[in-house]
Amino acid sequence: MEPGSPTVEDFRALARSSPWRFTTLHFTHRREREAGGTPDDQPVEAWLDRKAGRVTVRSSKGVEVIEGPPYRTAVLDEAELGFTAAATTERPEGLTMRADGLVEVRPEGWHFDRGDPMWLNYLWTAMLDPVELSDGVDITGVAGTTVRGRPAWAATCRPLAGRGEEWEGGYEPRCSCCALLDSPVSRLLEYGPEDPTLTDPTLPTSYRVHLDVQTGIVVDLAPADGRGGVALTNEIHAVDELLNPPR
Repeated sequence: MEPGSPTVEDFRALARSSPWRFTTLHFTHRREREAGGTPDDQPVEAWLDRKAGRVTVRSSKGVEVIEGPPYRTAVLDEAELGFTAAATTERPEGLTMRADGLVEVRPEGWHFDRGDPMWLNYLWTAMLDPVELSDGVDITGVAGTTVRGRPAWAATCRPLAGRGEEWEGGYEPRCSCCALLDSPVSRLLEYGPEDPTLTDPTLPTSYRVHLDVQTGIVVDLAPADGRGGVALTNEIHAVDELLNPPR
């Protein structure tokens, strides 16, 4: 079982663990305009089925069905549905679990080949599998808490700049143009040292992040400093229950 007083290493392990923590998820998602926003800046409802490799999203613009790993996704017509992926709860080669059920080492590149279907941009897949928080990030202030009635672990996460041409030891987001920790570090990685926004005083350098203990997904993320960057919430309604998404 997960400890009641998590450590930095516990938080990193939970950030690596989402693909092996659940199979289905029903939730409501909202992000602020700085992070690309949601349609009309309103919440959206989503039904994620990892066994089928499918997510259904209902927004003010209607219902969308997206299938397949994020690097091969497409919005599908009803006639095209039927893609079946292997459940992400399997134990692939290269996966090492801790005694408490969290992930110590995960297969290299897993999120590229087997990530959740993407809605809007890669921030979506990153919040559902926040492995980018497990390395290249200075983590402080870890604490057990509750978010909307569910156990969660909170931490302040400060992305680190990498060293040399290989960005050694640095923060490596799923996609640096839509990173969970949008910051001078992520923009340096994406746009280089000439990017004029690197000196923007409103750009956060760290974030307060809450991970849901049962699922490992990000349920709250907000800047710890600055007024720009990313802010999002996910309210979980059901985990590993039969889904009934709209058609």
